Amino acid sequence: MFHSAEAFFRPRAVALVGASETGGGGWPRMIYNNLEFKGFPTKLYLINPRREELWGRKVYPDFASLPEPVDLALTIVPAEAIPGVLVEGADHGLKAALIYAARFGEGDDPEGRKRADAVRAVCDEKGLVVCGPNCMGALALTDDLLFYPATRVRDLPKGDMGVVFQSGGTFMFWMERAAQRGLGISYAVSSGNELNLDLADYINFLVDDPSTRMIACMVEGIRRPDAFMEAARRALAAEKPILMVKVGRSAAGQAAARSHTGALASDDAVFEAVCRRYGVVRCPTLDQLVETALVFAQRRLPKGPRIGMAGFSGGGKGLFLDYAEDEGAKIATLTPETIAKIRPQIDEGVPAENPLDCGAGIAYRHHDFSAVCQDLARDPNVDMMAVQGSLPLREDDPSDPTVFSKILESTDKPTVAYMRVAQNVTEAGRDFQKAAGVPFVMGIQDVVRALRDLAGHAEARKRGVAPLPASAGKPADLEGEALETLLAAKGLTPPKSAFAPNGAGAATAAAEIGFPVVLKIVSPQASHKTEVGGVSLNLADAAAVEAAAGAMAARLHKADPKAKVDGFLVQEMVSGLEVIIGCREDAQFGPIMIAGLGGVLVEAMRDVSLRMLPITEGDARAMLDGLRGKALLGAFRGTPARDVDALVRAMCGLSDIFLAHRNHLADLEVNPLIVLAEGAGVRAVDVRPVAKG
Repeated sequence: MFHSAEAFFRPRAVALVGASETGGGGWPRMIYNNLEFKGFPTKLYLINPRREELWGRKVYPDFASLPEPVDLALTIVPAEAIPGVLVEGADHGLKAALIYAARFGEGDDPEGRKRADAVRAVCDEKGLVVCGPNCMGALALTDDLLFYPATRVRDLPKGDMGVVFQSGGTFMFWMERAAQRGLGISYAVSSGNELNLDLADYINFLVDDPSTRMIACMVEGIRRPDAFMEAARRALAAEKPILMVKVGRSAAGQAAARSHTGALASDDAVFEAVCRRYGVVRCPTLDQLVETALVFAQRRLPKGPRIGMAGFSGGGKGLFLDYAEDEGAKIATLTPETIAKIRPQIDEGVPAENPLDCGAGIAYRHHDFSAVCQDLARDPNVDMMAVQGSLPLREDDPSDPTVFSKILESTDKPTVAYMRVAQNVTEAGRDFQKAAGVPFVMGIQDVVRALRDLAGHAEARKRGVAPLPASAGKPADLEGEALETLLAAKGLTPPKSAFAPNGAGAATAAAEIGFPVVLKIVSPQASHKTEVGGVSLNLADAAAVEAAAGAMAARLHKADPKAKVDGFLVQEMVSGLEVIIGCREDAQFGPIMIAGLGGVLVEAMRDVSLRMLPITEGDARAMLDGLRGKALLGAFRGTPARDVDALVRAMCGLSDIFLAHRNHLADLEVNPLIVLAEGAGVRAVDVRPVAKG
């Protein structure tokens, strides 16, 4: 499943192909200088058929003339020459290549696509691995290897964060910013077009690397979803968080969706569910990626999601509350014992509550503020702490880092400092942060997001990744009475119903079920019944049923004269909260579930949650808790609370049914699922299985 990146990141000998003083935009010279600056930590050979000597070194005409095979070729030659260089190198023991050149099929370039195909062919036939093309290079700071054409990489500090960026132009600038904030790097790569080595391969390498403990990525596309998910699973099991900025929120491919489930499961929503399952933390911006990496670098995980916050700004407290609501973060409720401890230490009249504004009086009593924060951190309802702070700009600043280090020492919970606005960070600030032992996060919203994501990752790590069960169900299980029996056994109780071939039969069946009833047309041309007028509600007598059947058939034939009417479905009329639950096979990432409010209006409301299958009871409850309209599940404006327990059982049951039959099901949707009053259960009013094509 994975290509090994070992020879790429840890080469024992390297060839600089296209070695030149001025060619390649000066890149060969810059890369040579970087390796020279580090004392040539690996053997280096220069290749250029038009030179015999350069920079005081012998230059070889080709790979055949080298005194030994090399592991890695740094190829800085025109794109047209690359396939031939790779073939010649592979024939003489070359294991890996880094291709800086572009024009390998970017945009509408048929000749470039041919070159790309030629590179893939060499890799497949010769067992070569390739980074790029169209990339800015790589760094193995652990081994002092700087394969990047700029001197600024020399100042990047070593550390335990691996970096994979599909954007070459952003790559260096983000690492510089991360370094300014106190983060160090183990291995880093600008992966370019990823014709061979790709995101999954690099993550897999970093998971196995003992010097890497965290992975930061900027991703434009996932080329091999199965390999990516396996790499993410391995990272989660190895306790190495993946933090990611994902470019693009495309809904491409959904126009032809055959169900509400498909229409609502956009590419980005599905990828979000994948990240949640595998504990991958998505950051909305590159700045947030830095802040989140700082928080994760502390190597502490919370036992729950509840945040304690302390500062000395009423405005900061208000913003913290606003952002917590916006970001879905959980605020801890302090125990009476903690409140009693902190009340004498804060300004008179200030509420002793979380988030805590201690009042302006404590702003210059730093150690008193530290003591209050320690009391908050000890509260059993607090899972992680955020405290107000700032970083000094000058070495002679009298600020005392023990104000923060004592808070950290008083607890094993994640503890971070936050600044209300971003500031420049100097060497004095980095030294202070290191002495304090806590990351200083730029901005209140950023700290709320980072702590929320820290809790989410901790939960994913505890949960692990459940394997998909075998798909052993039979197609016959999804037909007629067998389907109704299966649904009922899995908590998806159908309403009383009967099928009739015509209107008169429907009227008779309705009388046996009991009025009022619902009537639905059954036709291959009426998959979305409401859109063709194929549903009638609250029919109070037999005459109304027969008349409705005739009107439905007429409307359908008017819309499609060739439509076939198989008959009519008569169901008991049930009322309650309309919900949709649906499962489908995503073409890239596998089986998913959506749950939302609104029944037939769900596409207009778009109030849905999405998860990868299988789902547990906890997953189902979290999905419902993520709905904007979740208040409707409780007692609301005179309506009784809904039977949430029954809804959760129905969601888990649908997950089980779909997974058992995913070998022949593309989609399985219940819409609407009527959620009755608490204790009364649910009714699966309209169940729609869609077979794989």
